[in-house]
Amino acid sequence: MSRRWGVVLAGIVAVLALVGAAAWWFNRPDPVSAQPPASAPALGSCWRVEPSAATRPFPWTGTDASCSGPHTAEVYYVGQADHDLVRQSRGGGQNGTVAANLMLVEVRRACGGFASTYLGANWHQSRVTILADWIGSQRDGFFGCALAETADAAGTRFATRTASLKGASDALAATCALDGGYTPCEQPHNGEFVGTYTLTPANAPFDLAAVKTTVSRGCGDAVRTYLGLGPDAQRPDLTAGYVGPTTAQTWLGSDQTFACYAVSADRMRGTIRSLGTRPLPH
Repeated sequence: MSRRWGVVLAGIVAVLALVGAAAWWFNRPDPVSAQPPASAPALGSCWRVEPSAATRPFPWTGTDASCSGPHTAEVYYVGQADHDLVRQSRGGGQNGTVAANLMLVEVRRACGGFASTYLGANWHQSRVTILADWIGSQRDGFFGCALAETADAAGTRFATRTASLKGASDALAATCALDGGYTPCEQPHNGEFVGTYTLTPANAPFDLAAVKTTVSRGCGDAVRTYLGLGPDAQRPDLTAGYVGPTTAQTWLGSDQTFACYAVSADRMRGTIRSLGTRPLPH
C-alpha cells in the first residue's frame, strides 16, 4: 500500500511541476534584448532631417547623407537604458511610469555628457541642439543621440553643414543674436551670449516660478561679470535673457544649465564684453 501511495504522490508532484512551469512561462518577464534594432542609426552618420522630424524616434523620415555633403544632424552616440528599469517600465502602473521617467533621465544625461565630449567643449556654449530619442520605441530602452547646428538660440532652426561636428566647438561658439537668430557681432544685433548658469541643487524638483526667479538672477550676475561690473551694478539698457529647460518635460533629466544672454531694446554693433558703464556700441 505504501508503494501505491508513492506512485500516486509522484504523479501529483509531476502534475504540480507542470503547472508551475506553465505559470512561470505565462508570467515570466519578456527578455530585454541586448542587440540594437536594425533601425539603429550608425555612429558618426549624418542626416538631412527637418526639426519637426528630428523630434520623433529613430529612424527619422529624413535621409542619411555623407558628412562632407549637405546635412543637418550627426549621430554621436547609441546606447541602452538600464535593463532593470526597462523591465519595470513594462509593468505599467505607477512603478512603470516612474521607471519610464528614470529611463528618460538616463538618456538625457548620457546624450548631454557625450555631446560635450564629441564637440570638445561644453555644448551649452555652442550653437547646437541635442536630439535624443528612442530607437523605434522605448520597449527595449535603445536610444540615439544626435547633434544639430542651429541658426537660432532656441534651437528651432537647423543650419545645413558640410563637415563633421566632432571637435568643432571653437567654430561653433555662441556669440550674438538678432531677435533670437544667430548673427556675427559685427552685424546689427540685440543679444549677446555671456555664459551659462546652472541651477542647484542637482535633481531639484521643477517649479516654474522658482526657476524663472533663480535663473533671471543667475544670468543677471553672468551679464554683469561679462561687462566687468560689480555684483550690485545696474544697466537699465540691458536685461538678462536665457534659454534652457523651462517646462516639466524638458526639466526631467536635464543638467539644469541655461545659456545666458545680454539683451538690449536697441540694436548694437560690436561686442559688449568688458564694456563696463560705457555706452552700448552702435
